[in-house]
Amino acid sequence: MRRPGTRDQGFFGWLATVFGGESTQESVVEVEKPVPQKPIVGGNTSSSYMHFHTTFSRNNATMLQQLSEARRYRGIIEEASRRYNIQPAVLCGIGSRESHWGLALKPPGPSGTGDFTRRRARGERSGSLPPDGRGYGRGLVQIDYDWHEFARTGAWYNPRENILYGCKVLDQAKTFFQKRTHLHNEQLLRAMIAAYNGGATATLRAVNAGKDIDANTTGRDYSKDVLNRSGWFQLHGWR
Repeated sequence: MRRPGTRDQGFFGWLATVFGGESTQESVVEVEKPVPQKPIVGGNTSSSYMHFHTTFSRNNATMLQQLSEARRYRGIIEEASRRYNIQPAVLCGIGSRESHWGLALKPPGPSGTGDFTRRRARGERSGSLPPDGRGYGRGLVQIDYDWHEFARTGAWYNPRENILYGCKVLDQAKTFFQKRTHLHNEQLLRAMIAAYNGGATATLRAVNAGKDIDANTTGRDYSKDVLNRSGWFQLHGWR
């Protein structure tokens, strides 16, 4: 997860700039097959459903490994989905992109870290990596050490706390865009996801300039890639 305010900002970064990214970490359980419903994003019920296309083959070996890992967190993902009205498949896509559901972390698993790109010192950090020598991205959905106090002082290594905090960031981004744009449905969802990586302010700047929503995200494809992964998880029963 990048810092959410400018292209190089996270959640508390954009709190400072708008009400007030720099993680480049690339970064389930079988449930009932989805029943198509009217596509709604940001509605008031967790039953809102959108279908996403995927370019991954159903039997993609790498994705199947991630599916196996994500199954371990089924209850947490479904709890977070209900609390924040975000489809489980979308959360699966974010966990896939960010950490391959822990498989890409050092060490692998929810207590692992990613994004070892060295940065200039800031705040109380004097070195180019966090004081503990671990990566900037913390846990399954890669909460950024520099821009989120939770990643420095919270239980980021706890799968439930990590996933719920990531959902909080997405929910704050939804409110941000609903107040400042007329985006809705999939475009609103893409903006929320892009902000998770590239920052809310930077994403808004791209939208207002008529650029692609992903213009200021890692690889300039973050939300598209997340939803592509989400579509794959839908093939395997995730709503």
